[in-house]
Formats: sequence, structure tokens, C-alpha cells
Amino acid sequence: MAPAAGLDQEKRRELPFPGSRVVADGLLASYENELRRPSRTVYVLDTSGSMGDDDRIGRLRSALTDLTGTGTSGTGRRFRDREEVTLLPFGSKVKEVNTHVVEPGNPGPALDAIRRDVKALKPDGGTAIYGSLEAAYEQLGRGGTDAFTSIVLMTDGENTEGVGAKHFDSFYARLPEAQKRTPVFAVLFGDSDRKELTHITELTGGRLFDATGAGGSPAVAGGGSLAEAFEEIRGYQ
Repeated sequence: MAPAAGLDQEKRRELPFPGSRVVADGLLASYENELRRPSRTVYVLDTSGSMGDDDRIGRLRSALTDLTGTGTSGTGRRFRDREEVTLLPFGSKVKEVNTHVVEPGNPGPALDAIRRDVKALKPDGGTAIYGSLEAAYEQLGRGGTDAFTSIVLMTDGENTEGVGAKHFDSFYARLPEAQKRTPVFAVLFGDSDRKELTHITELTGGRLFDATGAGGSPAVAGGGSLAEAFEEIRGYQ
């Protein structure tokens, strides 16, 4: 291939690759926490009664705590500086909405608050998936920042309460075009309905992740633990 016109070949210099892992990690951290667009994410978390089976709620708590930088997966996928994290646990309806912003240079208070909220998650009630997703979109619609928005849905069952799929489809169709670009990353866990979650991710332009440990379709990412699924989603965000 011919060199670009006007480029003095005698003066070209190759940029040096970072000479150590420490330098490379520092450059990556600077990009993640200072240069890239900040993220706004709503974690729609199934805390219905079935989450008490086989300590599923314990695995959920552990996976989310890992994302605060204290778990075994390290800090590579920790919630980033400037990131807005909303936890929206649900059962038969949305139980609460807690939002935390990881402040640059002082992430501790937000990360501590997230850990407290995660520790307080308790399993009870039915499973209102679609109504909770609608609440998540409404939550993101209140912000006007130039941020990458996404929704992470984790459920261990199928929709049993509140509005159904048709209602959600109509709700989504009425959203402003900008909000329709917010994908839902859904996690297969426990006895969740694969068909139901596939429909949600295809409608919203998201992706389905498998945390059942069973693998399966090549169209579904993962096939490992819940913590691994959350960490993989971080890469897409």
C-alpha cells in the first residue's frame, strides 16, 4: 500500500508500546475513568421468593459486590469513576430505586453505599419482570447527560406479576428514539425463561448471557457463573 500523500517518510516514528504492565494498566485505567463516555446503568434485580432457593440471593450479592472492587475478580471490571449505578430490586413490584454516582478521585462512598444496598437484598414476592423493565427505562429517561445507558436484567424465573410482554412491547414502541437505543443485557439464571429473555434482548438490541453453567446456544454469551456473566457484560458496556 502506498504511503499517505504529504507524509514525510523520513520523519515517521513508531509510537513505543508501554514497556511494563504497570504503565499499560495505568493507561487503561485513565481511559476507563477519565476519557471514555461515562455510563448510566440500571440493574434490574429479581429478588422474588425463589431467589431464596439454593442460596441464589447469596450468589447475586457476591457477584454485585465483586463489581465494587472487593471480590475475587479484581478491579478490572469495577464500577468506573463518573459511572451512575442504579439498583432496582423487584419482586411482585419494584421494591426500591437506589442510585449512586462513583465520584472521580473519591469512589469509596458510592462503592460502600452499593455494598450496603446489595447486602440488604432479600428474597420475597412474585416476579414482575416487564413492569420493572418499564420502571428502569423511566428512570434512565430522567437524565439528560451524554452517557452510555444500559439496563442489566437478572431473573431466575418467568414473569408472574404485573404487566406482560405485549404491554412492554407497546411501552417500548412509544419511547423516544434516543431511549430505544438503550439495550437490555439479560442474564439467564436459575429457572429463567430463555424465550422470554431472548425476546427482550432482541427487541432492545441487547444480548443474552448464560449464568446457568450449562452453556448452550452460540447466540448466548457465557455459560458460567453469575459473577462471570456480570463481568462479561461490563465488557459490552
